[in-house]
Amino acid sequence: MLQSYDYIVVGAGSSGCVIAGRLAEETSATVLLIEAGPAAEENPDTMSADGFKYCFANDNVMLDRFSEKQSAMDGRVVYQGTGTTMGGSGSVNGMVYTRGDKADFEAWPSGWQWQDIVPAFESIEEKLKPQSREATTFTQAAIDASVKIGFTHKDGLIDGDLKGCIGHNAMNYQGDRRSSSYMAYIHNQTLENLTVVNHCLTHRVIFENQRAVAVELEQNGRKQRIGANKEVVLCAGALETPKLLLLSGIGPANELNKFSIPLVLEQAHIGDNLHDHPNVCLFYKGKQKLDFGYPQLYAFDRVNADMPLPKADQPDTCFAFFAAPITLKQSMYRMVPVLALPKKLYPIKALRKVLRAFIDLAFLLPSLNKTIDRMYGIVVILGKPESRGHVRLQSNNARDQAMIDCAYYQSENDMQTIIKGIKVAQNMAAQAELKAWGSTPVSVGGKSSNPEVLKKFIKKATMTTFHFCGTCKMGEGEDAPVDTELRLKGIAGLRIADASVIPEVPVSAINAPSMMIAHRAVDFILRDESH
Repeated sequence: MLQSYDYIVVGAGSSGCVIAGRLAEETSATVLLIEAGPAAEENPDTMSADGFKYCFANDNVMLDRFSEKQSAMDGRVVYQGTGTTMGGSGSVNGMVYTRGDKADFEAWPSGWQWQDIVPAFESIEEKLKPQSREATTFTQAAIDASVKIGFTHKDGLIDGDLKGCIGHNAMNYQGDRRSSSYMAYIHNQTLENLTVVNHCLTHRVIFENQRAVAVELEQNGRKQRIGANKEVVLCAGALETPKLLLLSGIGPANELNKFSIPLVLEQAHIGDNLHDHPNVCLFYKGKQKLDFGYPQLYAFDRVNADMPLPKADQPDTCFAFFAAPITLKQSMYRMVPVLALPKKLYPIKALRKVLRAFIDLAFLLPSLNKTIDRMYGIVVILGKPESRGHVRLQSNNARDQAMIDCAYYQSENDMQTIIKGIKVAQNMAAQAELKAWGSTPVSVGGKSSNPEVLKKFIKKATMTTFHFCGTCKMGEGEDAPVDTELRLKGIAGLRIADASVIPEVPVSAINAPSMMIAHRAVDFILRDESH
């Protein structure tokens, strides 16, 4: 007899843990939560507030992926990895918690404007208890420098009014503990009706009469089907959820035909509308050691008046201050093999190990450590990209990554916005308050004001901010595969409740909006159950 649960949640990331935890706590229904990555306890750094600096370098909790060649970046391939463990990317990121700007949600469908979603944010915040970190001598100098050029100092940055503001952002931590969705909703909770399985790959969703009835899983080399009595909820993220739908027979028929996948539902826009926040970092050398160690200081502004946004004063760019001594070595562990090894050789662990050994040797040099101890960065993040890419299959094997094209800078507006953002960051660093700390530019991006020089720098230096979204767009139009209550149109018993459904990315990080979407998904499910 087929084993079954009332609800199956695929993906134990930022959104999946909220959904599974709430369903198990607030109902008597049986809930199965499936995660491809390891349990949090296998990698304790994912539960520690200070562990973020090690997680990015840990192959066990990062799912490596690479983009297609980016046509507007001279054919560069960009790393597109995300967290794979309990809590997902919310267990490996810098713990930044931002709702977004009020104007961001004016581009979302009816029922998803600021006033509609604040209650969900507030409920999440009661669980996570995000808080700002204390100012340091450096962060105060950076704030003072930014205020001098027109920014307003405001800590927290969760009130929805972000334009022209700089401050210590709310962060997901309590003491020495990370406050991820896993830690808040599942860890140490008594939820006898919740079953969590790790190291479990979901191959596809199974349908009967246009209804989701089961999922096909693989664990320890063994495949099995698990039935869903009520609903399947996909929370695998904006790169994995559309891939799973395509593998399950939902998507453009011509794409499915390439891999002999039987068509369940023709849905031309599954995998479309992919966008992300690309960024570049301007590095500066100070006169003394840095005294901050977290990604705690953020600013937002409108730098490109030509960007077509709903509101004239809507911020389009985010600025983050980066402490090199804390995370540069771990970032190099991840990114040097990415940059140095051809895509086909990167999976060979021995080669990555050799490169990381060279990094260890380099960091034994006192002169290098002295330089890095004084180095900080201003990360310029394109907050409201116009460019749109897509996710497509490259095989019918669930173990193969999807073809990912974020289409970075295919819109000239995007390139102009990030150039203007770089000039704002340069202006911050040029003020007396940061000059007194020390602000000698190390990278080309910090030195040049020439647009052509900056364009070349951007093409070489851009990386993802890991804010992938939009690939199963929510809305009322034909280009939106998901309705405003997160149900996949044309299919019963299947919801999507992760960053895939975001129609237009907020200017800020998307961890909080992803959890907000998950919280509202449970509200919709519970309401439907009560009718």
